[in-house]
Amino acid sequence: MFKLRPYRSLLIFAVLVGIVGGLLSAHFFVEDAHLPENWGVITLVFTAVVVILLLIVAYSRFGFRHLRHHRPGYKRG
Repeated sequence: MFKLRPYRSLLIFAVLVGIVGGLLSAHFFVEDAHLPENWGVITLVFTAVVVILLLIVAYSRFGFRHLRHHRPGYKRG
C-alpha cells in the first residue's frame, strides 16, 4: 500500500551530505589551509544547494494530492 511518508534514505543522505559539506567548508575556513578564502564559501553554498534539492526530492510525494488515501467518513473535495 502507498504510504505518504518522505523517502527515508534521501533524508539520511541529505543529513550526511550536510555534515560532510559543513566539515569540509570548516576545514577550508581554517587559516592553515593555505587556500583562497572563497573555497569555504563555495563549498558551503554548494552543500546547501545539494541538501535543499535532496529535501525537495525526499518530500516530493506530498505534491501529489491524488495519491492521498480517502477514508470513509471524510469529506471529499
